[in-house]
Amino acid sequence: MAESLITKKAIADSLKDLTKEKSFDKISVKDISEKCGINRQTFYYHFVDKYDLLRWIYETELLEVYLADVDFDNWRERFAATLNMMKSEKRFYINTISHSEDYLKRFMIEQGVTLFKRAIDELDENSKVYKQQREFIARFFTYGVCGIIIEWVLNNMQEEPELIVENMWKLLVYCERAAYAHITEEGELPGI
Repeated sequence: MAESLITKKAIADSLKDLTKEKSFDKISVKDISEKCGINRQTFYYHFVDKYDLLRWIYETELLEVYLADVDFDNWRERFAATLNMMKSEKRFYINTISHSEDYLKRFMIEQGVTLFKRAIDELDENSKVYKQQREFIARFFTYGVCGIIIEWVLNNMQEEPELIVENMWKLLVYCERAAYAHITEEGELPGI
């Protein structure tokens, strides 16, 4: 492992440890640096600020590991694994989402729209759904999924991840059936 990655991981672990003691919004770069045993310049060499660090953690521990190559054949397992991973580090995810919800919500929406656009492209091989419709559908489902995840986290992750995934699977099946049943010859969804 490259030295830079080892340092980033150590900084990330320090933030995770601190979230067991303080709310994310009360943690400073100075706190993180001291916990890690580095100076602040070293922190700033690797991250712009604590939000950049938080984004890096979410990207490297969730997106790259569980969702990088998600597709229709594996999304249920990958999404359940993502939620289970979050649940295994419950305090960190509850703390960071509770105290930086808007920042993480924007990040999750940005990532989700990309994933849903890719899914729509795979489903709509014949390009019957216009670009504007694709954008709307991707944003609609992204906001729904992100809202469910945030609500689940803020409610102390009480539901089992597999139940959330199963409910999303059922909703996906119903939505897919409804969408294909209503696509007109011109490729437009009625009312959109």
